[in-house]
Amino acid sequence: MLPDVYISDTPEAAALAVAERMFAAAKVKTKLSLPFNVAVSGGNTPKLLFNLLATRYVDSFPWHFVRLFWVDERCVPPVHPESNFGMTYETLLKHVPIPDQNIFRMIGESDPQKEAKRYGDLLLNQLPVKKSLPLFDFILLGMGDDGHTASIFPNQLELLDALEPVAVATYPATGQKRITLTGQVINAANQVAFLITGSSKATVLNQILRREPGFEKYPTSYIHSANGSTCFFIDKEAGNK
Repeated sequence: MLPDVYISDTPEAAALAVAERMFAAAKVKTKLSLPFNVAVSGGNTPKLLFNLLATRYVDSFPWHFVRLFWVDERCVPPVHPESNFGMTYETLLKHVPIPDQNIFRMIGESDPQKEAKRYGDLLLNQLPVKKSLPLFDFILLGMGDDGHTASIFPNQLELLDALEPVAVATYPATGQKRITLTGQVINAANQVAFLITGSSKATVLNQILRREPGFEKYPTSYIHSANGSTCFFIDKEAGNK
């Protein structure tokens, strides 16, 4: 089944559309007095979303029901400028009342293999489990110019089918180690939302969404929620093909 694609005029409007989708999903769980388990990505694009959540939604989002996890993390300390947790803390966590006990960061400064095992066990203990997979309510993803998502790169497609919920990946350009959710966990989520902006993503995104020849080499093309919905929220620049 093809994903839903929403094209906005600007990156900010695309981020707002994702915020509205998250807000609606969180309210459903809150009405049931259940936690809203969400995993977020790092990078530059989510900053737009986090800034919106920390301003426009600061007083309306059910923050005390949010349990926040990460899709991936660079193997650096949280104060490092490349830390996904650090970026999320500065743009979102400093400004909203998510209880400390509801924040589950990947420890980038730990040994990568040990941290992947620890975080995988944590997910299995903290989240509902179905068919041995931890179940998220909502996963926020981005996409790199090379078609990667999370920290699953085109030369590491085996991570899409890994049995472990969390694995160690290697960024091809620099050899940097990263911790990442694996493909089966991402696809088990109730909702998966991609936030993709910028013309540099347009050619690859078009190839993936239209299933044009060669799309199989891009990790993003394998992401599809088995339990709910997969949506692409993009701006005009990313959708110009």
